[in-house]
Amino acid sequence: MMDDYTLLPRSGDMPAEADFCLRLENDCMEPWFPKGEMLYIDRRHAPEELQPGLFLIRGRVLCRQWCEDSSGTLHLLCANPRRERENLSLSRAEKAACLCLGRVLTEKKLPMPVYFF
Repeated sequence: MMDDYTLLPRSGDMPAEADFCLRLENDCMEPWFPKGEMLYIDRRHAPEELQPGLFLIRGRVLCRQWCEDSSGTLHLLCANPRRERENLSLSRAEKAACLCLGRVLTEKKLPMPVYFF
């Protein structure tokens, strides 16, 4: 089930390191990636902490920033503060249910969302 994205066919302007691309269907990653933007995904590499990645969790495909706290809890975060309620926190035991599908190819270095301090 693709909740937030539309899978698009490979095009000539797609970066060579991209394995596939998606069109963002909501504003969960604004202001960094607006609704409707094409996201190019490198499935061979996981995103660095706080960088955007594509995750499969509980049958949903989500683009989120991620971080892990000192207790081992994995946090999948919306960059957009208006979407804070859509964040997910997975305990150490629950993390096995989360699959990283790859990193979003971007030169942007996303900061920790302002609401998550």
